[in-house]
Amino acid sequence: MTSRPALTGTLVLARFEVVALLRSPLAVVNAVLSPVALGAGWLALAGRTGRGTDGDAAGMLLVFVLSFVTYAGATTALAARRADLVLIRLRATALPTPGIIAGLVAPFLLVSVVQLGLLTAVAPAAGTAAPHRWWPLILALALGSLVAVALAFATAAYTPAPELAQLTTTPGVLAFAGGALALLNLPDAGRLLLIVPGAALTDLTRAAWTDDAPVWPSALALAVTSAAALALAARVFRWEPRR
Repeated sequence: MTSRPALTGTLVLARFEVVALLRSPLAVVNAVLSPVALGAGWLALAGRTGRGTDGDAAGMLLVFVLSFVTYAGATTALAARRADLVLIRLRATALPTPGIIAGLVAPFLLVSVVQLGLLTAVAPAAGTAAPHRWWPLILALALGSLVAVALAFATAAYTPAPELAQLTTTPGVLAFAGGALALLNLPDAGRLLLIVPGAALTDLTRAAWTDDAPVWPSALALAVTSAAALALAARVFRWEPRR
């Protein structure tokens, strides 16, 4: 298959996923409204108290969006498509596996970027200053998205029905949000917390506001986490329902 037909097939699949997302009220609430509400609530609280701004606020916004939209949203969609036998049918088409994966997760990544853009636009009203350097934020978004997608495929392997996704994704969401909150409230824990994705994401995001803050420990932790999640997903994920 040439690259152009493969790209066209991926875009068609991504469009189908967008339509399916918008037609599900539960998915709209969980993947679209909840992260924005949580992010806006955090910014409002930070603006009133003067705490949790700048890198802390950016880290929490990134964690909210990646955990609820990219991770939990993609997990639910994968479980639903597998239960409906859509995944096994896609495997029977000429579309290559990377194209199928890209088409399935692209809508959630796009929604994540749009939500982060909206929340970033209103962050200055809460007292959040512009970062000193942008590249740690871009690196955090890239590595965080990779971790979230890999964990979504791994979690979907243990999610027999989309209705159970809220249960099976709970440990992953806690690893994101809980790790970030632990880093903000337990500064003495240091680098030990970086083994938790949310803590590593927040630490890497914070580095954008400090010129001399080290970037490699949290970036390395996220890279190792994503590699482990990818290896697990490749081992346990199934394209058709277990019988």
